Amino acid sequence: MFDFIKKKIKDSINSIQKKLSKEEHSEEPQKFELERKGLQREEAAQTVELKKEEKKISAEIHEQQLKAPVKKEAIRKHDGEQRKTKQISEPKVKKQEKEVEKHRVFSHAINKEDIASLYAGIKDALLENNVAVSVLDAIHKDLEENLLGKEVSFLTNKKEIEGAIKKSISDVMFEYPVKNLMADIQHKKPYVILFVGVNGAGKTTTLAKLIHFFLKNGLKVTVSASDTFRAASIEQLEIHTKNLGVEIIKHNYGADPAAVAFDAIKHAKSENTDLVLIDTAGRSDINKNLIDELKKVKRVSKPDLTIFVGDALTGNDAVNQARIFDTEVGIDATILSKADVDKKGGAVLSISYITKKPILFLGTGQGYDDLIPFDKEKTANFLLD
Repeated sequence: MFDFIKKKIKDSINSIQKKLSKEEHSEEPQKFELERKGLQREEAAQTVELKKEEKKISAEIHEQQLKAPVKKEAIRKHDGEQRKTKQISEPKVKKQEKEVEKHRVFSHAINKEDIASLYAGIKDALLENNVAVSVLDAIHKDLEENLLGKEVSFLTNKKEIEGAIKKSISDVMFEYPVKNLMADIQHKKPYVILFVGVNGAGKTTTLAKLIHFFLKNGLKVTVSASDTFRAASIEQLEIHTKNLGVEIIKHNYGADPAAVAFDAIKHAKSENTDLVLIDTAGRSDINKNLIDELKKVKRVSKPDLTIFVGDALTGNDAVNQARIFDTEVGIDATILSKADVDKKGGAVLSISYITKKPILFLGTGQGYDDLIPFDKEKTANFLLD
């Protein structure tokens, strides 16, 4: 995932780093040279003043010698003070030169032109990788807020820019830690989770992975086979529940999906089950019949959490599907399947920002353990690894 985007971001960072570096090495030496010359002029002026003072003192001593003998010790003391004054002036000038050299290294303030150059470098790559335009706008705005006016050097600008990009990307991805989900489950029994999504997104397989996840955390699960539309859907779910050792409540094909969900919840209450997971039908397209069916299932089951399962490989299609399901049925979170084979990653970067709902997990394979909790910071860091 993100292979193409990662390369573009690195290229853009290297490009702007070279630009800033070039400016530092072309403009700052000139500035340093002018300041150095200024210090030299100041030093020359101090020397002239010292010479004038010396001539004046010599004239006074000569005049006193004509009038009365002068102790050699006093003369030596006066000469020593002159030399001491001159020695003090020289380190002062060298110290000022060091300050100018230090300032030269930290001198470039990032401006809007720099940010526009960086953003232009990654914009096309993100668009090509199915990132929504509104997400791009948010990233651009965040880059300006995080970078504009920041002083950087040849040694630090790459780190500053990478940090700003990571923050901008992570800011558009909402996160709901899995530990919070586990805490919510403890407060209600049975805790009901409804799964929605289009046909082929991996909804049933994702549900099975979640069964495995909950079992590992010591929870008891009942499954509702409420997909009574798709051929072999019940048999597929039965294989998973048998492998995992959990109960499944099912009716015949063509039965009312809401009735199956109602029976599953009723059974879970009688068995003191912790969770009920409700599988539902999908379609190749989101039509009115599907939406009406899901609305009824949700009205009857009153789920505590409605999860949209999207196929990461479909990019903007998954984002648009999530938006429709959220508008028509209402979703609380997302799980993206097939994230392990998604080379673009646009859905991951867009879906939370568009729906304003968090990503809970990413599916990373076919095994029951191939489901990882989503972490927005790790995802943003991965872009620049």
